[in-house]
Amino acid sequence: MVARLLLVIFLCSGCATAQLVGERAFSPEDPQIARIVVIEPLFELAELQTSTRTEYATLGSGYGSSGTGFGSPGFTGTPSTVAITRQVQEKPFFAKPPTLVEVQHRVLAEVQRRRPSWRVTSTSGAQLLRGPVTVVRTIIEGNDTIASDRTLKNLAFGFGLLIWPLQFFNLNPVEETVRVYGLVERFNLDAASLQSRLVKYPSQPDFAVNLANVPPLRREFGLDVTYEEGLLADERPRPNVLIDGFVERLASAVIALVEEP
Repeated sequence: MVARLLLVIFLCSGCATAQLVGERAFSPEDPQIARIVVIEPLFELAELQTSTRTEYATLGSGYGSSGTGFGSPGFTGTPSTVAITRQVQEKPFFAKPPTLVEVQHRVLAEVQRRRPSWRVTSTSGAQLLRGPVTVVRTIIEGNDTIASDRTLKNLAFGFGLLIWPLQFFNLNPVEETVRVYGLVERFNLDAASLQSRLVKYPSQPDFAVNLANVPPLRREFGLDVTYEEGLLADERPRPNVLIDGFVERLASAVIALVEEP
């Protein structure tokens, strides 16, 4: 009876999808100082990483009871799904183009929400601006998982199939922390100068700014995003949760940089 109850509890908690945990990113109250802030599309300078990717393919199997063999009109075999694992070289998650686009889109909204006294826009709105402008550039250099108890919980789950009390260890979800590295830069210039410096790169969803000879205020960052999820959870919601956590922290970093004397 206890074993059955434990199994039910574990399956319920083990399938819980990812959610953020820990302290939320903080910004002080809006000091009500009007500013025009332009947030560029994000850049990345991350190195390629080797990772293991598992993909699934559906294949036919066996021979039918009639016909001449595989693929023949008489083939009646049942398709099967197989896992194919391969090594790939790719950019880390936060340096991939779709992630960069999504992060910029959400940071624009989050900074505007926290600073309603500002006018926050991407570079596509530069032609409508007048007066002093603050341009913010973000460069992603990579991300790493710096803390995780997933391996221990996988081991406990495996041994717990034979020694069921070990499954008590898995009643709490997996907790992992991802650290995103990079830097943010602040550039102060006039709207007319900004408009004359706009450039379009094929890889960018919006205009970038040629900021040569404009001195920046630069700050490096290592922003931690901590989440938890069930050991057996569907992994598909995890990227969106990671982006949510990073956007909170990056928006705080952008506000702190813009308001720094």
